[in-house]
Amino acid sequence: MFMAIYNLFSKRQADAANSGISDVYQYDEIPQNLRVQVGQISTEAIGQYGSYAGSYTNIIEDNDVWHNIERIYLREKGLDRISHEDFSGARILAYMRKCATLDWLDFLELIAIGIEIMAGERYRYKRQTWQVSMQGQKAIDEINYRLLQAGVGYQLEGTRLIRVDSQYVHAEVVKPALSLLSGQGFEGPRQEFLEAHQHYRASEFRQAVAMAANAVESTFKSIFDQKGWTYQKGARISDLVKVAKANGLWPVYLDGSFDQLVATLQSGLPKIRDNDASHGQGSTPKNVPGYIAAYALHLAASKIVFIAEASKCMARSE
Repeated sequence: MFMAIYNLFSKRQADAANSGISDVYQYDEIPQNLRVQVGQISTEAIGQYGSYAGSYTNIIEDNDVWHNIERIYLREKGLDRISHEDFSGARILAYMRKCATLDWLDFLELIAIGIEIMAGERYRYKRQTWQVSMQGQKAIDEINYRLLQAGVGYQLEGTRLIRVDSQYVHAEVVKPALSLLSGQGFEGPRQEFLEAHQHYRASEFRQAVAMAANAVESTFKSIFDQKGWTYQKGARISDLVKVAKANGLWPVYLDGSFDQLVATLQSGLPKIRDNDASHGQGSTPKNVPGYIAAYALHLAASKIVFIAEASKCMARSE
């Protein structure tokens, strides 16, 4: 069941340094509506807190999954009590309505373990007793969706909670892209990149793909404007790549090895946008899956980083 000693999320984060780079997510505040939503999901997936005798004065049985979640938290935090409700689950969720962010995250991870345990074979018959109404993976998926929707930068991978910015792509691509776009002259592409993420969090995946592609195109144009390079007003990304190459945005010796990346710029992200997010959807609505939108966002970020860094390097050599 639960481990005797558990390495809480807050312990793993104790030495994490704040990079100071702006992000599309925030990590410090848990909105009240998110606290309520996660409490509701947890109750449906772990079940009722417990049961009383005929009168509401004598507890017959405490839901032992909730009980173990509370027991581990109290042991690891060195506490005797977190709230004064009768049942463990009620005490936990009452505490989570008002506790500090790290404490809330510690409990969220423990709840994810509890959800997995309640979904297991051992609790097959207890699920009916505790009136469990949501399957384990469905509960985890909805919690992740609610976190994403709220713009809170944490996700559950199985039963382990991670900061989104600890993921390699996010840390090495998305945040640097935002940092590079924070400079003067990049207000347009930065706004488009942020809007792409806003659409993604709202599950508006078609719009996310389209806005991500726009951000790449606008980054090219911002650099061209800064350097005084001419380009046609309605230039597509293939035309913008030609302008960048003709003006030596990247070194000549990279032209041969750069062909594959140029092809990606020309047919990768724009292809997704053209096929799935632009030019109308016809009589049959087109659905862009979330994983394609995520790929588009990461691809856009990597191209923005490359283009902006190439421009900075070019400026230093001039």
